[in-house]
Amino acid sequence: MPVLNISLKTPHPKQQEFLDNRVRFNVLKCGRRFGKTEVCQELFSEIIELNQFCGYWSPTYKDLYEVWQETKRLFKDIIIHISETVKQIIFYGGAKLDFWSMEDPDSGRGRKYHRAIVDECEKALKFEQAWLQTIRATLTDYSGDGYFLSTPKFGDTYFKKMAKFELTDSNWKTFVYSTYDNPYISREELEATRLMYAGNPLIFDCEYLALDVDGMSLNPFAYNFQPDFHVSEKAIFQPGRKVYVSIDFNLNPFAVTFSHIWRDSNGLHDHTFMESAIENGSVPAMAKRIKELLGRSLANCVITGDAMGRNRNIAETDNASNYQLLKRLLNLPDSAFYVKSNPTHDRSRNDTNYTLFAATQPEFKFEKIIHPKNCPGLIADYKTVQCDAFGHILKRDRKDVAQRADFLDTERYKIHYFIFPEIDRIAKSLGLNRK
Repeated sequence: MPVLNISLKTPHPKQQEFLDNRVRFNVLKCGRRFGKTEVCQELFSEIIELNQFCGYWSPTYKDLYEVWQETKRLFKDIIIHISETVKQIIFYGGAKLDFWSMEDPDSGRGRKYHRAIVDECEKALKFEQAWLQTIRATLTDYSGDGYFLSTPKFGDTYFKKMAKFELTDSNWKTFVYSTYDNPYISREELEATRLMYAGNPLIFDCEYLALDVDGMSLNPFAYNFQPDFHVSEKAIFQPGRKVYVSIDFNLNPFAVTFSHIWRDSNGLHDHTFMESAIENGSVPAMAKRIKELLGRSLANCVITGDAMGRNRNIAETDNASNYQLLKRLLNLPDSAFYVKSNPTHDRSRNDTNYTLFAATQPEFKFEKIIHPKNCPGLIADYKTVQCDAFGHILKRDRKDVAQRADFLDTERYKIHYFIFPEIDRIAKSLGLNRK
């Protein structure tokens, strides 16, 4: 049998600290570019030297490609068989590495391993199911050990729950390292990256410092919302000033918010002064409410919002879209409607939080306020909207008010179309690179 002669990188100090202080089950929560892949190769090499079996799990087969290719390259001189089909490598002496995707949480069921490595846990939608129903059982025969590696994500996730197992079970241990712990990453580059996230500092804390940020865990969508800055009774209806009406069409209710957006010698202003929930999803009722509120100002309004409202409404005998019906009922021209494609949640989250951040920074000369009594639903959405581990707004349970986010959706559309482009322009004029 060939002598094990491979060229692995020498672990940097924090990687070595992790390797020197392991227990049976180890959670490695680390910032981006810490060096998880190199840690995995060290763990593989131990298995190969002992002629043992190891299973490696990744969120998808696409995610495991880099580790698969690097493993074949590093250990090529001692490999006797590679199966590209089942992603298995067998070595001289009998050691075996199996590579699995957690897209099917049953992947690996029935196998026996001395070691299980689960990489990018937070990206795997079925991680908890895969671990509890399949992976844990693969370690039973040999009393094998386990490694769980990931950069944390937003929200309440199973990986974060697993990181707390050490509090009640001595077989578990959690290690937390930031990107700064990798000595091969330029400190100047990291500082430049931190500055790029000036508007969204909690993202840097999470992705690079590997912190469980409370604000993001509870409300990752609007983590920069600060009532002291963003809520004020100064946001009132001003007859004669243009009104921006933003709509979210749901089965029930329709949601609509009313704002003034203008610029003067003091800077840019965004005042949301009223909201309304239209029960039973009635376009005529919405038109009536808009007329009642705006009166003569109706002629000086812009209507925007949910692009899905352009879909054909089978409830109308002439099959007019919601916006077409609204246009007819309000007797408004086409120029009063500004509706394009809906922004993604990811883009909205970044743009909305940067906009909220800008309103707290004097150099932007930007005022964004919401009336506390007239807009309780919007303020509640900003405070309590729930997101999944990937920052996408949860809307599975309409009975849960925190999962509706109807009024927040009206804000997303307004910010996307009218506010953020201005904020981005101001940021560039100030020499700021926003992320």
